[in-house]
Amino acid sequence: MRKRPTIRIITFLTAALIVAGVFAVRNTRKANSLELYARANTEHAFDELVTSVSELSNALEKSQYLSDPALESALCTQIFGRAMTAQMAMGVLPYASQELEQTASFVARVGDYAGVLARTVGNNGGYSDEELKNLKSLAETASVMKLNLQDMQSRMASGELTIEDVYRKTDAAQGGEGQTPLAGSVFQTIEQQFPELPTLIYDGPFSESLTSKTPLFLQGKDQVDEAAAVKAAAKFLDAGTGDLTVTGDCGGDVPCWICAGHVNGSGYTVYVTKQGGEIWTVMCARTVGEQTYSVRQGLAVAEDYIAKWGLKDLEESYHTVSDGVLLVNFQHSQDGVRCYPDLIKVGVALDNGTLMSYDAQGYISAHTDRQLPEATVSREDAQKAVSQSLSVKDYSLAVIPSDGGEERLCHEFLCQTEEGEKYILYVNALTGAEEKILILLEDETGALTI
Repeated sequence: MRKRPTIRIITFLTAALIVAGVFAVRNTRKANSLELYARANTEHAFDELVTSVSELSNALEKSQYLSDPALESALCTQIFGRAMTAQMAMGVLPYASQELEQTASFVARVGDYAGVLARTVGNNGGYSDEELKNLKSLAETASVMKLNLQDMQSRMASGELTIEDVYRKTDAAQGGEGQTPLAGSVFQTIEQQFPELPTLIYDGPFSESLTSKTPLFLQGKDQVDEAAAVKAAAKFLDAGTGDLTVTGDCGGDVPCWICAGHVNGSGYTVYVTKQGGEIWTVMCARTVGEQTYSVRQGLAVAEDYIAKWGLKDLEESYHTVSDGVLLVNFQHSQDGVRCYPDLIKVGVALDNGTLMSYDAQGYISAHTDRQLPEATVSREDAQKAVSQSLSVKDYSLAVIPSDGGEERLCHEFLCQTEEGEKYILYVNALTGAEEKILILLEDETGALTI
């Protein structure tokens, strides 16, 4: 009789061990399956990268020897597509951003440059001498990339390198000797050997000619010290200078003093430009409570803030509501022309109407007294570019930024389909070319464009 409890315990323990073993086997199989899937996915992405870069290199080589603008445009479109494929493949690879920084930047720039040329080469009657020079330089760099990637692919095929190597850290990856370089360190070598690229002067988001501009609104203004920064921040928040202190500074394209403190029980951080002492951004660190202000009341509060800060000739363009905060976009207006680059964003808490955020980066970067050109294309001629499927509901002249940061004077047409969908079409007021089309989305939270 005494043996029965012992036998039962042994039986239960044995059963438990069997069940645990079954679960362990299943989990191991599942883990192995996931590992195999991840490995296959990574290998496929790497092969896709090698193929797309190889095709990109080949297309760049061909681009130097065409004379037909139509073929040149078609080939640039092909280069753009190969660059996009390469970017997507790099997004899957398990490498750190610094290991692929120059590679990714190069591919993006090539794609963007080719995209611009595809749109312009036909109208220009072919490549200019400068564009041909740029294409040759890009082709040389792409050829080096292609050879290095193909070498990595060959070494993986022979077993000298494996995809798993990228997950392991070795002395070789950190410059040690006596070991075969791993894939990650091979990419680092490729990055280190990157040739100097040409400065591409063109109308695209990766154009270096546009990324180093001094903010127009700060030109000619003096530098300010910490005390002046605190005074500017306190005046902006309607607070005392004792409520805020300088907690640090930041560099970058627009160096700022960082002021922080509590105003009316809420914590604020204010970035003040070192040149000119202008308010760059403001952030409030508090949780917004239950909404008591309507959107209309919030818009009125935002307009009151703009007036109180002495900002003139600003009008509301769009607004959205998220997590109890009304975010209002204001753009500058000059002689009835909407200047969208001069953008200021004001965030208002809808529980008590206090300031939650302020962003004047666009305004400070772009605002100036513009010498606006006369429109050489009439509204009537520009409206011919509007699809017959759209009806025009509103119109204005507007200055918009191009992808590269240059400005375009455009006819702005707010249009609507029969189904009620809204679009905004911009037609260049000097050339008549279509510059941009946006979808306008509106709901109970506000409006935004995509």
